[in-house]
Amino acid sequence: MKKIIVRILIGLAVLAIIAALAVHFLLDGAIKTGVETVGPKLIKVDVKLASASLSIFSGAGGVKGLVVGNPEGFKTPSAISVGTASLAVQPGSIFSDKIIAR
Repeated sequence: MKKIIVRILIGLAVLAIIAALAVHFLLDGAIKTGVETVGPKLIKVDVKLASASLSIFSGAGGVKGLVVGNPEGFKTPSAISVGTASLAVQPGSIFSDKIIAR
C-alpha cells in the first residue's frame, strides 16, 4: 500500500512539473496569438507582434516589434510602432480576470 501511495505522489509531482513547463513554453506564443487575434477585433485596425515573453514566476516580460495600424484616411501606415518594451505584472494575476501591471 505504501508503494502505491509513493508512486502516485511521484506521478503527481511529474505531472505538475510537466504542466509548469508547458505553461512556461506555450505562454509566450499564446500572448502573441492573442494580441494579433483579439487586438484587431477590439480596435478595428491591424495589430502585429514579433514576439512576447512573460515569466509566470517573476511576472517580468516584454514585447518586441509591436505595430498598431492606422484606420483608413490617415497618412502613416501605423499609429504605434514599438521596437522593444519591458513590463512587469503581479504573477498571481496572470490567470485572473484582471491582470495587475506594476
